[in-house]
Amino acid sequence: MRLVAVELRRVVARRLITFVTIGGLLAVGLVLVAAWQSARPLTDAQIAEAERQYAWALEDWEENGEQMVADCLDAQAGESELAGEPLDFGCAEMEPQREWYVPPSSELSTALGPLLSSTATLLVFLVFVVGVTATAAEMTTGSMSTWLTFVPQRLRVLFSKVAASGVVGVPITAVLAAVLVGGAYGVHAAQGALGTMTGAVWADVGWTGLRVVVLGGVAAAVGSALGVLLKNTGVALGLVIGYLLVVEAILGNLVQPIQPFLLQTNLRAWVEGGTTYWVSECTVTDQGTQCTGTEVALGLAQGAAYLGVGAVLVLGLTALVFRRRDLA
Repeated sequence: MRLVAVELRRVVARRLITFVTIGGLLAVGLVLVAAWQSARPLTDAQIAEAERQYAWALEDWEENGEQMVADCLDAQAGESELAGEPLDFGCAEMEPQREWYVPPSSELSTALGPLLSSTATLLVFLVFVVGVTATAAEMTTGSMSTWLTFVPQRLRVLFSKVAASGVVGVPITAVLAAVLVGGAYGVHAAQGALGTMTGAVWADVGWTGLRVVVLGGVAAAVGSALGVLLKNTGVALGLVIGYLLVVEAILGNLVQPIQPFLLQTNLRAWVEGGTTYWVSECTVTDQGTQCTGTEVALGLAQGAAYLGVGAVLVLGLTALVFRRRDLA
């Protein structure tokens, strides 16, 4: 515990903590500006134009609705025959609805949870950077070697640094998440768009926020381990960003069977308390390629297990390498 306390003081003393916190607050501010725009009610002119569009759509429906439904049913029957199974094109739900043209403003009761979940990745990445730089700088400058002359137990030193970064990551993530939630409440309250904020809604937001904070601590600890493993901030961040672009963004879209093994999918499962992903199944017929999508669920437990095992593997590999590495 004494080593962890020492490392905590060293991490907190770094100016990067201030820069990351300020950067995070600016990013949260941009998110709140977007929330303000979404919560702002339509102007009288916008409502009038939307009502005109709705009236025109209704007039067209009254004149041509029967033919539209008939064409839709013919297309549905043809595609069902090709697919070998009944398909539903929603032909019975084609009549224009007012909410299609005059959408309601965003309300906090429905927007707060998704807003926190969608911003979680950014918050977690910021504290990940804190963890990486905290140890990579020591490896680059050689101060790690000096420190080991005072405390020669390498694994003890390593885990004290990882633990300190994880501890620091928790309050940073918590502060940013709290500012986001509080700011979102203020933005929607100013627009009169709070909606029905029941206890269940607040409980759901609270659990989501708690999972985000825990994830922030783990991300900072993993970043600290990677800083030791790769010995360079640029290399560590470049490797992570490259993985996100090549594997998560490109390969994940091209090879759909790997969806449940992607980091982003499991992050969503953890933060949102469970998520879903889509898998397309395509068959080639005389009329061309026919594809159908299947929604697959990924639970909270699966996401937690994936992230936990990943964190343990990174820490274990770092410990193995660090124990044997020549730091001279």
